[in-house]
Amino acid sequence: MSALHALRARATAAQPWLLSAICAVLALKVSWAYALSFFLLAAWLLDGRVIAKLGAIVRSPLCLAVIASVLIYLLAMAWTADTAAGWKMVGRQTPLMLFALYWSSAEPADRERHVSAFLGGLAVCALLAHYNWLQLHWLTELPAGIRVVKSPGDTAPFVDRITYAPLLALGAYLALRRALGLTPGARRGAATLIAALLLANLLFSGGRAGLVMFIAMAIGLAFEAFHARRRALLLCAALLPLSLLAAYQTSDYFAQRVDAIGTDLHSFEQNPNTSVGQRMVYWATSWAVFTEHPLIGVGSGDFQAEYTRAKPEKWAMTPDSYNPHNQYLMTGVTTGLLGLAALAAIFAFAARGGDARSRTVLAGFAVVCLFESYLWRSNTALAFAVLVAVLTAPSRAGPGR
Repeated sequence: MSALHALRARATAAQPWLLSAICAVLALKVSWAYALSFFLLAAWLLDGRVIAKLGAIVRSPLCLAVIASVLIYLLAMAWTADTAAGWKMVGRQTPLMLFALYWSSAEPADRERHVSAFLGGLAVCALLAHYNWLQLHWLTELPAGIRVVKSPGDTAPFVDRITYAPLLALGAYLALRRALGLTPGARRGAATLIAALLLANLLFSGGRAGLVMFIAMAIGLAFEAFHARRRALLLCAALLPLSLLAAYQTSDYFAQRVDAIGTDLHSFEQNPNTSVGQRMVYWATSWAVFTEHPLIGVGSGDFQAEYTRAKPEKWAMTPDSYNPHNQYLMTGVTTGLLGLAALAAIFAFAARGGDARSRTVLAGFAVVCLFESYLWRSNTALAFAVLVAVLTAPSRAGPGR
């Protein structure tokens, strides 16, 4: 074998391992995932199949929808007054810019390896989070663990609870699916332990949006497990309320977070400057800006300026925002119906590929994006790009695979 052929063979063999490594660090430092993506790109360029992979990308409606979504943010720079903020927004599209790389590097035969790597990385994070919880609440004499401290109750080791909880929800769903025997060949015992570990972590993580995301995926899981829709609906109607009640009764932290929602809603008219109240102000004000610029939005970088201008005087005590805490409003305000159409196309074309997992994961993201701009946040946007790519990529295996 010539030196060139040997190099190409090594580059081809390295790609699934690099993609698994990226999956493993999605809940850790995003910089690690980007560094690994650089090496994946190098292997992608060296394996001798660049033309074939570019052809597959061009023929993929999903890849074209993702590329269009990124290009729309570049186009929206043309009507952006704040170009510095605009380029920051374009930079936040980096996970979607890398989507075609992940999609064209993935093979269905390697899916379980990638999912296992994601679950393994999350399990390590969950163990660290459990240690943090014990050290904060029970064994205070222990040395402090690895912890992101943005509020006194945060236990997440590497990213804050807003980002961490959806990743836990994704992992809990994927592990539960294996535990129920819906993933052929998976080790059900190990999957059951990981699912329990991640679900316990989700309950004290403090991320309410992550719990909502898990509920959406649990409903999807019920329909995966029972092809008879009536049985699936009955299972959801019986188990979900019981599960939430049990969580409320057994987890003081979870109960406090749930109670805070009711308190904030009840006091909204008198005091909108609460966690839930601020989100309601963000949504209402962002919607008002969107209705003023529905077709092409205000531009990639002008969200904050337009938000400040449009916020009613009665809500002046609430902070101005550069994030509406809703992905659809973020996309609509900045790029209008043009950007929303591209985002809808990504979900629609992704739902047509892969197995049932891809559709359930998409449903989870579709729901959680109502409560935060999760395709704007680096770790969750990267998790979306990597997992959707892994779960939807078709087989392109050739002689080198």
